[in-house]
Amino acid sequence: MQQSQTLSYTEHVVQRGPYHIYAREYPGEGPAIVLMHGFPDNLHLYDRLLPWLITSRRVVTFDFLGWGESDKPAGYPYTAANQVGDLDAVIEQLHLQQVVLVAHDASGPPAIDWALGHPDRVAALVLLNTYYCAMPTLRPPEAILLNSTPLVRNVARAVLKAFHNWLFRKLYWWQVGRFMREAADREEFLPLLYQQFAATPSAQPASAICGHAQCPTRVLSPE
Repeated sequence: MQQSQTLSYTEHVVQRGPYHIYAREYPGEGPAIVLMHGFPDNLHLYDRLLPWLITSRRVVTFDFLGWGESDKPAGYPYTAANQVGDLDAVIEQLHLQQVVLVAHDASGPPAIDWALGHPDRVAALVLLNTYYCAMPTLRPPEAILLNSTPLVRNVARAVLKAFHNWLFRKLYWWQVGRFMREAADREEFLPLLYQQFAATPSAQPASAICGHAQCPTRVLSPE
């Protein structure tokens, strides 16, 4: 049992083929709330929300492969379809039955697909600032656009890695920092979220591939 400030949780290493997913479980009653981070985040995205949820509910947070404390295999296809597999591995190996899926940003497509595949096990689906398919109003943030546009991305990635990732770090601080209203939040969470990019192995391969991953498409028809 570990403690984060005053919050107690159990750490899990979830097997995903030859790789490992890092997860935290906070004890409480079911159905379990499963919190999923977006891009380019990790499970710390929900640090300030957790105290409000764990008073009575079982809560699970985890890092998708390529992010946070999970394995970051080079050359791995970091797609929405594979993130469905990440989510499924966490749910099955932690023996979760009914779940409340909370998805933010890029975790929306895998959450929706898992819910469609397991409607009898989803107590609720909560979608926060996310998407599911290509649409005219869906515009990627500038940093993602720079790293995912054909022809441009190869030059951009090489330039961003120069000077020991100084330009990449500045771009990350500017892009992600814009989504945090309070200066105190930026000072606390930007270094925490950026650690995964400064670490070895780094989250940069996942960010490069996720940036140009296609949105999933599923056709639904009544039975």
